Amino acid sequence: MRPALGIRDLSEENLIFARQIGVRDLVVISPEGLTAAGPYFDYARLIQLRTRIENAGLRIAAIQNIPTGWYDKILWGLEGRDEQLENYCRTIENVGRAGIPILHYNFHAIRVWRTSRHTRDRGGAHVTSYDHALMENAPPEGGRELGYEELWDNFEYFIKKIMPVAERAGVKMALHPDDPPVTPIAGAACLFIDVPAFQRVIDMVPSPSNGLLFCQGCYTEMMGDKVFDAIRHFGNQGKIFYVHFRNVAGQMPSFRETFIDSGDIDMAEAIKVYKEVGFDGVMIPDHLPHVIDDTPFGHRSNAYAIGYMRGIMKAAGALDEEWDPKTAAYKSAI
Repeated sequence: MRPALGIRDLSEENLIFARQIGVRDLVVISPEGLTAAGPYFDYARLIQLRTRIENAGLRIAAIQNIPTGWYDKILWGLEGRDEQLENYCRTIENVGRAGIPILHYNFHAIRVWRTSRHTRDRGGAHVTSYDHALMENAPPEGGRELGYEELWDNFEYFIKKIMPVAERAGVKMALHPDDPPVTPIAGAACLFIDVPAFQRVIDMVPSPSNGLLFCQGCYTEMMGDKVFDAIRHFGNQGKIFYVHFRNVAGQMPSFRETFIDSGDIDMAEAIKVYKEVGFDGVMIPDHLPHVIDDTPFGHRSNAYAIGYMRGIMKAAGALDEEWDPKTAAYKSAI
């Protein structure tokens, strides 16, 4: 397994920073330049993205996030969803043609929710938090409600269309949990809030392309220290495509983000479990605390998290790296 960075801004400084802290893989989050051609990721721009990263001595491990406006009609079962599905499949095909192995997706009817973005954690660092008691009376967003079974029907229609395309394209589709894992919120159902829901997805369309972005923070919000059981459950099926390696304090109905080493989960033990099930993909830190004098990108918090991850991976004999001290690069980097 390998620590990776989730990155939006592919500036020269950030690319150099990634290599300096011992990262060779990037997960590109919400890449703006890919949307210029229309409601799908453009092949030429995907190639430009990939070559820019490779020219910096790094690799692109995954693309994370497709604009919600490209599939909102699919989510809500509205007129025009088939046109959106056609464009969604075009995105998947272009990602495959560009040689990018993983595409993250979610099926949040609304969005990721937090009730505070200024909760204090260790040393006064700002973190986000959620308290469901504050959301129980939230009015429906968008003027209508979306029921649980209706959303499952919409999701099944969607996944049965896209997954054969992904398999032909050689793209792994990595599904993210609802965050927070509770239903409903603001009048809209949330499907992906427990282990049985994800197993239902895997069984719905059996395919090597059908798997998970295992957000360890979300699973901890669901199940506390039983998160290790979930790692084993999906890892033994080979369905963990990549990982959001984050820690939280508390679980539903309320929790807060934490530093990677100060939440409820023994992260060194988690690494041992990932190794046990044979996971060999990338892990990115996620939802990092804002530490004093940090940059908008989070150079300080990312460096702290990646250093910690490299240390516990190496201690467990799980760190996959081929470092060439002569070139200050990984031998397997492109």
